[in-house]
Amino acid sequence: MKLTVLGTAAAEAQPAFFCECDTCRYAREHGGKDVRKRCAYLLDDDTFIDYGPDINAQVMMYGIDWTKIDRIIFTHAHSDHLDPIELIWRNNGFSKVTKNIDVYGDTAVHEKIKNVLNYENSKLIENQVRPGDIFKAGDMEVLALRADHDPNSTPLNYVITRNGKSLLIANDTGFWNDENWALIKNYGKKLDFAVIECTTAFLRDQSQGHMSNKYTILFRDKLIEIGVADKNTRFITNHFSHNGAPLQKDLEAFFVPQGIEVAYDGMVIEF
Repeated sequence: MKLTVLGTAAAEAQPAFFCECDTCRYAREHGGKDVRKRCAYLLDDDTFIDYGPDINAQVMMYGIDWTKIDRIIFTHAHSDHLDPIELIWRNNGFSKVTKNIDVYGDTAVHEKIKNVLNYENSKLIENQVRPGDIFKAGDMEVLALRADHDPNSTPLNYVITRNGKSLLIANDTGFWNDENWALIKNYGKKLDFAVIECTTAFLRDQSQGHMSNKYTILFRDKLIEIGVADKNTRFITNHFSHNGAPLQKDLEAFFVPQGIEVAYDGMVIEF
């Protein structure tokens, strides 16, 4: 599998809109890996994981072929991960579209999209996902786990398996509860690659809703402890809020000695 990291920021992006904090000032002045679009991924060349307000810029910047996309797997309905306006342009009159796209997500995801557009007119196929579901998405098998993020909806993390390789996407979550750890352990897949969030980074010691640097490491350690990851698993941390002072050099100084890579926009991982 190949994972392209399309964005590494939390909702505000980085530099954040109008923000005068030291992190955003540095990002504006120095650019590079400290400029972050909203978090999303491309898996191989046919699957988006999330589809937020920066999607058009991400597609243009990284040379993605829209016509190869078969599905979008949504983690949750928050606006930095789902911008339904950017799906309207599939409609007849805006674009010539002949193929359907499968949309996977919880009820909140589908309700948000339907408030803006008609699935049939946009050639979208609704696929409801609930925590604990194991489902097929094309040639992939996917396990959905409930993220600790928004109590008013059902945010999801995913284990995605294709061609014998397994990937964990775990952004927008706090430290999992016992039910989740048991679920992923009993699922029996050994992770080849794991994305673990670090939204609050160095700002505060946080384990609920999002995680700080300390809990990112504890999360990694727990995956190894329960036997779903090992020394051959590649770990990356992602989804940073500028409020957590996540300059790339500081994140790398902290995480790389711990065996965790730090994502940046445009990073490509093959495994």
